[in-house]
Amino acid sequence: MKTIQLFQFKNSISRKLPFFKEECRLDNLNDLMTYDLMNTEKVTEFIIEVHDDFIFEEMTKKDLFSMCENAKEMIEHYFVTTMNDYDVI
Repeated sequence: MKTIQLFQFKNSISRKLPFFKEECRLDNLNDLMTYDLMNTEKVTEFIIEVHDDFIFEEMTKKDLFSMCENAKEMIEHYFVTTMNDYDVI
């Protein structure tokens, strides 16, 4: 068995964190109160145990979502996408 990370952004699952800039990451939900934000996006990271022969590309979207539902750990990441009328993606 091995441990992998999967990331859910909206209705997709990927092996890599989506395209958001690291400087746009919010450290915690209290940051939402600190900034005058117009828009944020959430990316959920799932820590999952899989068999050694697991091949991401051979999994269906339904199977990947099912694996995420049964993840041993889940971490939510928040990113600023618009601040003070400027896009920051």
